[in-house]
Amino acid sequence: MKKLLTGAICLFIGINLFADDIKQPYLLHRGDEIIEVRNMPQFTVSESISNSFVYLDGEYIPSPYVVSVSNLAVCINGRVILDYESSVRKRESYPTGRRIGNTPDNVGNSVDLFYTHVVNSLTDGVVYQFYRGGRRTSGMDDGSGALARIELARKAIKGDEKAKQELIKEMRLENSLSTLHPEWIERLANNTSLETRATAIFEAKRERERQERERREQMNKQDGKTQ
Repeated sequence: MKKLLTGAICLFIGINLFADDIKQPYLLHRGDEIIEVRNMPQFTVSESISNSFVYLDGEYIPSPYVVSVSNLAVCINGRVILDYESSVRKRESYPTGRRIGNTPDNVGNSVDLFYTHVVNSLTDGVVYQFYRGGRRTSGMDDGSGALARIELARKAIKGDEKAKQELIKEMRLENSLSTLHPEWIERLANNTSLETRATAIFEAKRERERQERERREQMNKQDGKTQ
């Protein structure tokens, strides 16, 4: 029986406890088959990261972000974003000629690499979307992107089908609709945490632009006086 359970939510457990646990066999049960994972990942928890936006299945995950590893899953703020457990296969079970994927002897390395990728991406400041069957990163949102999504969600809950479909397409949720929270659009439309954060970022950008315009105007006036 597994020493730890991986469910819909990762548990933040101390690194010492993780270290004790990896001394024990980690077993995967596939019907009558039992697979012993011999290459477990490092059980790591990142520092708090504030400069990104994360969406999971259409839901905004509030900042700041802490990335962690639990068993074979990578999590953000305790939410599983990718679980490698179902991808583990014994080496001999891969058809001849196929590239060897995640095996009991290498899956931990894959988890560690993905953990590092997520931490680096969030640290760089990105919009990170996770959805059924995939994920997408894009450049840092200046707040306008999040506000635009909220506006689409508000139009959608008022019956605007075009806005709803645009929102679904933008967030790449076409293949995830059956698994989403039934009120995911309402929750996005009424997410005051996201709206407050996005508005603050957007207004800060506008203030920087205003100050830059004033600086340039002042420099132009000074240059005019010296001519």
